[in-house]
Amino acid sequence: MSLKSQLKTAIAMGWDRAERVRRPPPKLTILYYHAVRPDQRDAFNAQMAALKREANIVAPDHSGPLDADRPNIAVTFDDAFRSVREHALPALEQHRVPATIFVPTGWLGRSPGWRMETSGDHEEIVMSAEEIAALPRDLITIGSHTVDHPFLTKLSDAAVQAQLVQSRATLESLMGGVIDTLAFPYGNHDDRVVEAAGKAGYRHVYTVAPQAIVAGDPAISRGRTSADPADNPTLFALKMRGAFDWMPYASKLKAAIIPRS
Repeated sequence: MSLKSQLKTAIAMGWDRAERVRRPPPKLTILYYHAVRPDQRDAFNAQMAALKREANIVAPDHSGPLDADRPNIAVTFDDAFRSVREHALPALEQHRVPATIFVPTGWLGRSPGWRMETSGDHEEIVMSAEEIAALPRDLITIGSHTVDHPFLTKLSDAAVQAQLVQSRATLESLMGGVIDTLAFPYGNHDDRVVEAAGKAGYRHVYTVAPQAIVAGDPAISRGRTSADPADNPTLFALKMRGAFDWMPYASKLKAAIIPRS
């Protein structure tokens, strides 16, 4: 673990202790994964077993009451990699953990051609249309991850609209139902992009900044916490309890102290 990661974990431990004393209202924490490699299969299984044992597991778009005595958790995957079907799905099925998979429709059945977020993703393949359609619908929900996995804030209004509308249309044709959730590639978004998503028919959009989501939160945008099968049990427990919710506050403070040029 890098020094930066160690510092973040230390802050998270302090935040976690303070939250246990403060006992704030119950919150929803949304986890997001990318790939699950063959050698990570057992570790991911252990994480899902921990969720089943210790958490109240709901969908990322959950808007009802939250459990006041256990962590409230939703599980999501970005990029729809084949390794998720091969190495994560068995654990999800074994422990009956529902999950949402966000699909970049322009890369179905192909090696990803976008700028990778983690080095291991270079060896991944995006699931084919047939593989996505065959996923168990009682457990897996499908959402959009755009067509091409671009930085949406760098696109024109028309190009943003095309990414959002076309990906949704492709998935609705594939799944035979409404697709109204979207995860921003790289978490990249601004007010313009969020507004465009709403106009394109998306009910919820998801970022990559941790967020404590309270019951009944009506906002279209929801934050998520990065998770990885390589997270050790202590780190995963911190993420499960929402102990990284301090990070957006730190980012805002940093931006106020060191404004962008």
